[in-house]
Amino acid sequence: MARVAASLVAIWIGLVPAGAFARSAVPAMQVVPGAQVAALALHSARAAVPDATRALAAACPLVDQSVPAGSVALVPGTPLVNATYVSIPIAIDVDGVVVRTVYAGFRITGYVRMPVATHDLAPDTVLGPDDLSYAQLPFAGRTGLGVDAFVGRKVRSMVARGEVMYPELTSVNEIVRAGMPALLIVHDGPVRLCADVMARTSGGLGEYVTIFDPQTQRALSGIVTGPNTVEFTVPGAN
Repeated sequence: MARVAASLVAIWIGLVPAGAFARSAVPAMQVVPGAQVAALALHSARAAVPDATRALAAACPLVDQSVPAGSVALVPGTPLVNATYVSIPIAIDVDGVVVRTVYAGFRITGYVRMPVATHDLAPDTVLGPDDLSYAQLPFAGRTGLGVDAFVGRKVRSMVARGEVMYPELTSVNEIVRAGMPALLIVHDGPVRLCADVMARTSGGLGEYVTIFDPQTQRALSGIVTGPNTVEFTVPGAN
């Protein structure tokens, strides 16, 4: 009986076309381009990080995905976002069944508007509005100040064109100096009085300094409004 069974199996195998077993064991496959998955992930990442001051860059390229043959749908999941990174899960669906989930990562770079020198600035240059402009630069932990905050300040050392301007690169341009004569302008309603005084402290434009009036033997503080000029408004004056 064993010999008969073996003979029947051999005959049946001989009737089966060559390679039929191999073809039935390996399912048909297709390739989903990694670039297609990455494009969808980037779209989802931009929606999750809509701030125009933050840029996205792919952490690593996505390779092509080999999946079973059928109707493919790419379904983005819930983004995972922190201050510097966003991860987007993309489910690869074939004929209604999720066969794989791919994670696309993007690094987040924040940008901030910083004041920069519009041209080379020599030491002791008193900054004006045309000496500085704005540039969008990667955020490095420091918030930029407005150009107006530097106008009237003095550059400490050489600043090259395009260099970021920080407060420590400048100093107050003292246009009223301690021990030097100054003009005091007193505003009392519609009345405007002027007097020659001595400055007891130094200051730049917009700063408060102390002055002494030799005639009245009184000291008071006023705001610097110009070279060797201090103004004071009497409290309650209209």
